[in-house]
Amino acid sequence: MRAWQQGLGMMWHFLGRGRSRPASILLAVAWGTLSMMLLLGFGEGLKVAMLTRGASLGDRPVILWPGSTTKPWQGLKPGRPVSFLEEDLVAVKREVPEIDQIAGERRYWGADMRWGTKSVSAQLTGVMPCYERVRAHYPRAGGRFINDVDQARARRVLFIGAKLKDRLFGPAKCIGQTVFVRGVPFTVIGVMIDKKQSGMYGGPDDEKASIPLSTFESVFGKQPYRNVIYTVRPESPSKEVQSKVREVFARRYHFDPKDESAVYIWDTADNEVEIRKIMNGIEAFLGIVGAMTLLVAGVGLANMLFVMVQRRTREIGLQMAIGAQRAAVTAQIIGESLVLAGIGGYLGIGLSWLIVEIVERIPIKSEGLQFLGKPTLSIPLGVVTVVVLIGIACLAGSLPARRAVRLNPVEALRHE
Repeated sequence: MRAWQQGLGMMWHFLGRGRSRPASILLAVAWGTLSMMLLLGFGEGLKVAMLTRGASLGDRPVILWPGSTTKPWQGLKPGRPVSFLEEDLVAVKREVPEIDQIAGERRYWGADMRWGTKSVSAQLTGVMPCYERVRAHYPRAGGRFINDVDQARARRVLFIGAKLKDRLFGPAKCIGQTVFVRGVPFTVIGVMIDKKQSGMYGGPDDEKASIPLSTFESVFGKQPYRNVIYTVRPESPSKEVQSKVREVFARRYHFDPKDESAVYIWDTADNEVEIRKIMNGIEAFLGIVGAMTLLVAGVGLANMLFVMVQRRTREIGLQMAIGAQRAAVTAQIIGESLVLAGIGGYLGIGLSWLIVEIVERIPIKSEGLQFLGKPTLSIPLGVVTVVVLIGIACLAGSLPARRAVRLNPVEALRHE
């Protein structure tokens, strides 16, 4: 019989002996795997939640607000206000071809909205159809967003946020219902999907109502835009586009193109970059903590295996006395370590999956806990963790086993 076959047979024969030692080894490996996977899993869940909240503003829009000049320019004094007009948007779109979509936004604070006997006060915005993608105003199933026909015909249609819908309608269906906005009837055409925002301006989107920009002008009058939003084509560098946009406004309103206070620009893509940097740092920190936990589990595992082999020196001497080969005894010890570490590792993966499933099924109402997001397990990470612990187990088992099999069988039998 070959050495490895003999060792395999002895391994299965002796593996069930001493239940406490195998249980301790299984627990050490399972704990190391569980800790590593949950730490990085919750870190990844937080990262996804942060990026999702950042993306709630839309397709990486760049938002502009009008300001006032702070520098003298070509004989003109500072302190002159800048306004956003419809012809300004036309000029920007014409002179900056890198822009994909551009739209103006008008806003009315505290608009009175009434449905039946219920009345609420909310922010009303006049928007263009491109807002559905540019600002992530996606409707729930059964509804729709403002379209080109609504804009062309100045229809009195209303698109409302999820929280505003709950305040005004409660659990009742609202699609097709008539809402009076400052006494003017509007038909509800859609409700925004639920979304969590980490960045916003003018308040959360789910507490606003939107109507076609043309309708807003017919009801409230044509005024300068409150702000302008545009998106950049994927192949175009956003910073260069910002400079070109500012230069267009500088020519039209006669101010220094370097005067950033004349036109305030917020590039939401910068937020995403910063969030990724922060979350990568948090993940690296959690990875270090997980690696330290894994190291502690590995040291404990190695110590338990070393003690286990030391206690079996007499047993090893008996095996060699009755004719067992050295290679077979070594293979037996390594095989036991391999099997126990493998079972413990995959037990840790299973427990991690079970915990994550339980957490995902718990309805979390606290905004603080919702901010943390849902943990996301990485199976490849779990496999790597198990492989590392198996390697530690094999090394920790083989070193004392090699020492034991080199002893004279008589000396090994005398070992206490």
